Amino acid sequence: MTVTEVGPLHARYVRVADRFKAIWTYHQFATGIFRNFLDQAPPYTLDFKLVYEGIKTASGKLNAAQANDARAALDGAERAVGAASKELLKADDAITPSLVRRFFEKLNLKDEELIYFLVKFYLYADAVEGDRRDKIDFLFTRIGEELLPGRGEYISRESLEFREKLIALLSVLRVAEAPRDEVISLIRAIRSMRDEVLAAKTFDDLTSKHLLKNSRTFKHRIGDLYFDPDVLLAVVQLNVASKNRFAELYQAEEQRILDDSQKLLRHGEAIERNFGETNPELAEAIARFREYKERFDALRAESNVKHDLVAQLKLSIGNVLAQLDRGLTASDEEVAELPDAFFDQQRQTDSIGDLFGRNEPLLPVLVRIAGVLDYIATHIALEEAIELPAVRELRLETWEVAAYQKLFARMEPDSPEDNDELWTLYLRAAALRIKVDQEATALAMAGAAGVKPDADVLTNAKQSLDCAKTLDELFGDLLQEAVYYSNPKILHQLYRSRFRLLRGFSGLWLIYDQQA
Repeated sequence: MTVTEVGPLHARYVRVADRFKAIWTYHQFATGIFRNFLDQAPPYTLDFKLVYEGIKTASGKLNAAQANDARAALDGAERAVGAASKELLKADDAITPSLVRRFFEKLNLKDEELIYFLVKFYLYADAVEGDRRDKIDFLFTRIGEELLPGRGEYISRESLEFREKLIALLSVLRVAEAPRDEVISLIRAIRSMRDEVLAAKTFDDLTSKHLLKNSRTFKHRIGDLYFDPDVLLAVVQLNVASKNRFAELYQAEEQRILDDSQKLLRHGEAIERNFGETNPELAEAIARFREYKERFDALRAESNVKHDLVAQLKLSIGNVLAQLDRGLTASDEEVAELPDAFFDQQRQTDSIGDLFGRNEPLLPVLVRIAGVLDYIATHIALEEAIELPAVRELRLETWEVAAYQKLFARMEPDSPEDNDELWTLYLRAAALRIKVDQEATALAMAGAAGVKPDADVLTNAKQSLDCAKTLDELFGDLLQEAVYYSNPKILHQLYRSRFRLLRGFSGLWLIYDQQA
């Protein structure tokens, strides 16, 4: 073998050695996360010394005489590094983007070499989708921003210098070069989003217009185009602008929230005592407010407050005020402004009405579902979302939350068969379950008290039973097709949603039959 032919082997050695440094850096980073934030040891055991020895062995054979031995040693080293990377990626599933941010901010880390190798860890493994896109996005922004101490805000680094560093980093991923017309179009779109964020005058502008959520969704949907150096430069500039605007608007918003929350906490018991019996929804609204306030305080102590939680807390305060207004009679005093929650509810009513129809009998319950899910950020894992207090109260399934996000938050379908017909059926079935449970409880309480149920309750129950039969037929039709779907999860989801609905239907029917 000639000296020229040794060149590719040397390139392989450089890449595997660089990748080893990346996994070693990630191991140190993950160890810090697990021990300092998750109170446990990393959930893996790797012999890094053995992997390093394999790479070292290969380095000693990079010559023409030992080329075959070098090739075999490199094969083994690459397999060992790849296997170690897979183990680390399994551990990475437990590390949320929020934990990555807290780790760097708590330790005040600005070690660029550390960040470079963390980015390389994800790029070498081609692990760049989902939550990992958010982690990479944070890391790129971390090395692409500079703090101006006197002004307390961040600026983007000089484009030319930073672009050269990005090109060197992105060469690890080996993505195809993007067409320039697409790149230019994306950059214009990103700058437009940046301008929208900078134009936000209040914190509500950021939340009600979903500016931050929409930019995150955009970054996920552009796929590999995200890794074009010029697109990534524009993304970092958007992120820096969003970070500055969020911090600026949140400071004033936080003080208002704290003031309003303290007032409610001081007077909450008196309000419940005076108005709770005549307005049970008020007591529920106050309980929900207290849950959000506890979460807000806990995350605020960790400097980890997210805009969606702020929106939820504000909404819960608005709901308390709205319920309190319902329990008070009008006076000659000046009528207070409608709370923001009123406009949120009207917007949700319009959105639901446009999709499901203004005459949809389940419209009020669908609006209630929207009032909860509209403030659940799409980057929150579905398994975590259904455990949030407001969502848990509705007893929703993960795919029902996903159906709402796909319909209203422009989330991508999971497969070709995952479509609007399926999503609307899931949501209607979930809404009907909630309605059926309420009506069955009302009828059961009337029966236990020995009184005749209101005629409206019986009429609504009859409508629910008829609606359940219609939805059951739709489930039956889809189940006949689902056995041929490419995504087997849909079959399980259809069966579970159908049987949950049938369980509620049978319970209501038995009580209705007895009462009617």
